[in-house]
This record gives sequence, structure tokens and C-alpha cells, in this order.
Amino acid sequence: METESTAPEGRRGFFARVFSRSAIAPAVLIIASLLVGIVQVPGHRGVSPVDEYVYIDYFAKMGHQLTVNRGEPTGTYARQQLGCRGLRLLAPSPDARCDLSNAKNAELFPFHGATSAYIYTPLYFGITRILAEPLVFLGVDLVDAGRFVGALWLAAAALFLYLALRRLKVHPVAATGVGLLMIGSLPAYWSNTYISTDATALFAGGLMLYLATLADSRRGYVWFAAGAAFVTLLKVQNLAAVAAAVFFLIIRAGIDAYRTRTSRAGWIGRTFADGRTITGIVSVVVSMVLQLAWTVYSSVSAVGPAPDMGKVRPLGITSLILQSGLFIDGSARGVGDTTTFLKGPGLISNYAVAWVTIAGVIGLLMVARWGGRRAAVAWATFAAAVISAPLLSIVTYAALGTYPDPPPARYGISLIPFFLACAALLLAKRPVPRWIMAGVGGVVFIASLFIPQG
Repeated sequence: METESTAPEGRRGFFARVFSRSAIAPAVLIIASLLVGIVQVPGHRGVSPVDEYVYIDYFAKMGHQLTVNRGEPTGTYARQQLGCRGLRLLAPSPDARCDLSNAKNAELFPFHGATSAYIYTPLYFGITRILAEPLVFLGVDLVDAGRFVGALWLAAAALFLYLALRRLKVHPVAATGVGLLMIGSLPAYWSNTYISTDATALFAGGLMLYLATLADSRRGYVWFAAGAAFVTLLKVQNLAAVAAAVFFLIIRAGIDAYRTRTSRAGWIGRTFADGRTITGIVSVVVSMVLQLAWTVYSSVSAVGPAPDMGKVRPLGITSLILQSGLFIDGSARGVGDTTTFLKGPGLISNYAVAWVTIAGVIGLLMVARWGGRRAAVAWATFAAAVISAPLLSIVTYAALGTYPDPPPARYGISLIPFFLACAALLLAKRPVPRWIMAGVGGVVFIASLFIPQG
């Protein structure tokens, strides 16, 4: 059995004792998450280039309608936000579309003024709008209120990651360190300080990792299935985290079946009869069926044609092979290569998180004893990172008849909690490495507070 290395109470340092208390470390992570929003959101003048314009439209409309439909035009509120604020990195200066008369001219906006956010369920936008309303009541601008809520999604992500790591016997100091590393990452910066469906990705990864550790103890099967469906409906790309969690359960079931095998091949059948495997498979099926139901609803409720996303090459085996592994080194960047614009603090965050995520999973694959939970986490993470991009392309192509080629690396953000879990499991067995992890996490978090706003 793999256990956490501990020391007698008298030999442990002051800070180790503090972080071992149940409420201290989660409180630190929650406060750190909220600080990211408090520091960064007020300085964001422009609209994020990652589709925030259509997300603002969906978010604003939640005040008087439940969904946006295919072919529906964006409202003048979102159009004026784009015109008055500018588009960060690409067209940061306000332009004539800030004027109401120009905002009514659909030809001045992407996709001839039509929304492309109809592919998403209202779940993220509805929850975010409800949580933003108290801030709006206090006089906060609607867009800024929605952006502030991103910090709450981030806090929930950090909390579930911490709880999952503690269930995996990771020391509180190391668990806090990787939590701070995630909070200070560029994906958190781009996703959780703007209005974005990507704000749910780190939460999805943390939640599914926690539920997987719960289901591995042969309880919480229903919660696992419900969680998988929930995060998928928040954003279909969160299926990457569901895949990693399901792989973990199947590997764990297979290991137990192999250890107690009575025949050479009998363990395979026992693997698929295990409650963990059944739960994983059922969860994927239920999540996909619910997402398909939403796709059908979007087609039935359409008020016009879908926006022209441009032509893509046919989805073939070559495209899928080229996409495999895309999320291993790309998910830590957040939005492509933006470190040039984000200066020194952005570089610190980018390279530290990228190094830890890649080295964590590869290192754990090399050193973890086969048959233990550490190896199961490593292999599940690696498998999900390899197949998730091709899988999401297939799902998107089947649902919409088109797919991003290649898929943006940010579609793999939900795997970051799994990558960080690998790093924690690799380095947290002894005091010095765990404190190094905590120190790196602290430096990255502090650096993230100084990433230039825009």
C-alpha cells in the first residue's frame, strides 16, 4: 500500500503543523483564488479574444431568456461592449461600434452579427449570472460582475483538487503548493478573470479527480455519474477530465481483478464487471446522451442557419493522429503563445506550470510502482492527454459537422488538475521536495498577480 510519509508531531516544523490542520490550507487556496479576481478583473479593459464577446451576449441575455438559439443575432449590449472596450491583443482600441447606431449594424460584427455560443447549454451562464447578481445589486458593472464570478469557479477548482490530493495521501504542504500553482497559471488567468465557459474547466478537472478517488473506494458511484454529466453540460470539452477519471477507475478495477485472477483471461471479464468500470462507462454514456439531447434541441430551436466557421479538411485518421498528445504540452498555456504580451510574470507562470505538468506525468510514469494508485493516476492522465483532442474532434464533428483544426490547446485545460496531481504524487513523498513544490506554487501565484491586465 502506498502511504504518505509522515513524521511524529514533535519533529514536524511549525508551518507543516499549521498546514496539516484541516481548514487552513483550503482557506489559503480560496483566498488566493479570490485575490486573482480582485486584482486582475478591475484592470481588464478589453474583451478577451477567446470568444468573450458572444459569451457576454449569452450572459447578459440570461436576465430575460434561458438560452440563445442557433441563428440568433447578438444583442446591442454585447456589441457595444466589444466596440467600447476593444478586443484584447487583436484590436484593443475602442472603435465606432461603441455607438448604438453602429451596434445595430450586424455587418460590422463577426459572423454577420450572429452568435456562435448556441452550442453551449445555459448551465454555466445561468449559474454565473445568479452568482453575479449580488454584485450587480451593489453597483458593479454587469460584465465585471460576471468576470468576478470566475474567481469562485477557480476557488471551487482549487478546493476539489486539494481534497482529491489529500485522499491520495499527499501532504497538505504539497497539496497547497500545487493548488497555488494552478491558481497562478495562465489558464486560470485567461479563463477565470473573463466571462468564459473555460472558467469551468479547472473546476471540472478538480471535481472529477476528487470523485474518482471517492469512487475508487467503491462508494459515491452516483455522485461520479452526476458529476460527469454536470461538467460535460457545462462545456463539452470537459469530457477530457471525465475521460481521465474513467481511465483511472478502469485501471484500478483491472489491477484488482488481475491480482485476484483464477485464470489467465478471467480477470478481463472481472474488470468489466467491477462497479468502478460500470460506473465509468455509464457516466460517459449518460454524459454523451445528454450532450446529444442538447444538440438536437439546438437544431429544433434554431431561428436561422449556423454561422459560417470556414471550411476545414475532412476529419480523417491523419488529422486525428496529428492531434494526439496536443494537450500534453499545450494545455498549460491558456490562450496560445501570449507570453510575449504578458511580460515577465506571464513567462514565470507559463514555464513553471508547463514544466511541472509535463515532468509530473512523465516522471510518475517512470517511477511509480505498477499496481498502486500513483501509477493509475499517471497512466490515466497520460491516456486522456493523448486521446482527448482526437475524441473531442470526433464529438464536435458528429454534432456540428465541423471541428477546429487543430483543436485549441485550451480544450485540454480540464486535465491540468490531473497533471498537477501527478507532480504532487511524484515529489511529495519527502519534506524537501514538498516544500520546493510549495515554494514554486507560491512564486507562481504571486507572479500571476502582476501579469499585465488589458
